[in-house]
Amino acid sequence: MLVALASGKAQAAAEFCPATLVSDPVMVNGNIARFRLGAISPRVVSGFVRLQTAQGWYAATFNNVPLRALEQNYSDQGMTFSHEDYLSEDFMVKMPARDPVLYAYVAQAQAQGDTFLNWDRFGTVDCSPTPFSPKDKRNSTRPVPALSKSPLQLSAAPIPAPFTSTCAEPFNDVLLTKPGPFHYPAILGRDDPTARPTGVTVVVVAVNRDGSVVDAWVWEPIGTPMLDQAVVDEARKAKYAPGKAFCENVPGYFVLRSVFTQ
Repeated sequence: MLVALASGKAQAAAEFCPATLVSDPVMVNGNIARFRLGAISPRVVSGFVRLQTAQGWYAATFNNVPLRALEQNYSDQGMTFSHEDYLSEDFMVKMPARDPVLYAYVAQAQAQGDTFLNWDRFGTVDCSPTPFSPKDKRNSTRPVPALSKSPLQLSAAPIPAPFTSTCAEPFNDVLLTKPGPFHYPAILGRDDPTARPTGVTVVVVAVNRDGSVVDAWVWEPIGTPMLDQAVVDEARKAKYAPGKAFCENVPGYFVLRSVFTQ
């Protein structure tokens, strides 16, 4: 597994593939799977997506697809914030039959023009499946966003099943097994404890297939850099169990949410 890292403005970021699906495929008109690709920096990507249905596996190839900046709004514990993501146009993948897609992931990708994480130098990258179960319905009620202006049309072709292993728990998210030590910055509220910052810091932790921490960075800041950094330090020193997909350990992400009150 190739991993790219970069630093900038007191935070870092890590990816495990030059492109990923930003949401589960949504079925349109019975046999059209709709999804988008995303990344944390601008680039042009090529590769293919594997899609699993009840009848078997399929693949759809994409070529020279630009990922462009798009400001998106998010909600977390009653708070709303925006974040700039880099997304493709919508893909509209025609499936051979009216068979809903249960699971999908980018299986292989390469990037051009990525100056932030330098994915270009790695060429074609084989990507792991994500630790998300086809039976997990956590996003089933999420509203479908408006279709992008110039959706891309693809066709899926049948392929042999890429995974044959069986086990009791074929999928697991990345799990926190031991919290890291947290050290509240002593200078904050030293003269007036009631002036301590309140709010939420959300940190994303990239965890490799062996459970090691690749990096951690602030996704949603509380607004006090010292406190944000203290949560990042806590996240980096914690212990994690890697994600699992199709009975194999795979890299993934853990979201550490810290709430500060008076």
